[in-house]
Amino acid sequence: MFFFVALLIWVSINAYFAWRVETLPFFKAPLAKHLFTAAVVILALSYLFGRMLVHRGYRGFASFLEVSGAVWMGVLFIFVTYLLFADILSLFGYFKALCVNLRYAALAVSMLLTVFSFVQVYRTPAVREEKISVNDPSLAGLRIVQISDLHLGVISGEKYLGRLVDKVNEQKPDIVVITGDIIDTDGRDGKRFKELFRQIKAEKGVYAVLGNHEYYHGAEKNPAFFEESGMTLLRNSWAEPLKGLVIAGVDDLSAKKQFGNGGDFLAKAMENKPEGFLVLLSHSPLEVEKASKTGVNLMLSGHCHNGQIWPFNFFSRMFYPYNYGKFDVGGMTLLVTSGTGTWGPPMRLFRRNEMVLITFIPSNPATGHGGS
Repeated sequence: MFFFVALLIWVSINAYFAWRVETLPFFKAPLAKHLFTAAVVILALSYLFGRMLVHRGYRGFASFLEVSGAVWMGVLFIFVTYLLFADILSLFGYFKALCVNLRYAALAVSMLLTVFSFVQVYRTPAVREEKISVNDPSLAGLRIVQISDLHLGVISGEKYLGRLVDKVNEQKPDIVVITGDIIDTDGRDGKRFKELFRQIKAEKGVYAVLGNHEYYHGAEKNPAFFEESGMTLLRNSWAEPLKGLVIAGVDDLSAKKQFGNGGDFLAKAMENKPEGFLVLLSHSPLEVEKASKTGVNLMLSGHCHNGQIWPFNFFSRMFYPYNYGKFDVGGMTLLVTSGTGTWGPPMRLFRRNEMVLITFIPSNPATGHGGS
């Protein structure tokens, strides 16, 4: 049902784009119209067929199809957004004299924003700094770097990861946490990725959890990838990197729903944990209130990409109220990152790639959830 609905929406968006553009005078000639329609159909199908072929082990042209289709997703979303604005302003063609000019303007603006979105995604990830109060003075000064949603695979590869590892190491972290959607493959062909991950310098360790894409691509069945990458993979479990600090992690809670995985992941992750400042890694910002009630001090999530391409963040917020930012939830601090990489199109519009640098600072011992 999910696939059918997604396919229906995808076909509708492509059809709307073709319909609105083909009304312009340039496409009155039958040949131009037919060529344009054929191009839209090919681009609309390229990601689906590219993913199917790559999943079956093909490379080369299959990878080209996947990348082309992913780029088309982002380009189409931008163009459709501004064509829709043009239609609204002209009351869907009621003001005929204005209609054509508005559509041409929409296409021109969309082209400029598309170029900008490509430039923006290849900028070095921004470093978002957050200060978190702790009661335990021995934890003051601790530096944690959170990265998330890398989506390593055909589109984001070794060069991207190499630059990212260098940027992480520049922050001089004590601990690095990776909150899911690390790879968009099953991990079997990720030798170079593993070598690069092992270059992360964090004295107290690198901790990771699974995102929904690890489930989609079968990487959740390949724990060796994460172990050989130098990560401690927390699958509904916890670790104590130093006395007074506990890091717990749950498998992706959205994938839990989609794949019908039963059980209480959060409760399982908390079993027999020692006392201390409790950090929870959860790819999706779900069960937030529940986490707060179980005594979590700091919850770190990603998944939403802050919409990635404006104005998609408004749609994302419908499903994830904690879409991006810093929140106080019943005394627990929740940090949701926009992600260090991109899913699908290698594009970002008004939404930067980022990593989060968290520094623990001393707090008032009287503060409720503030520390151990």
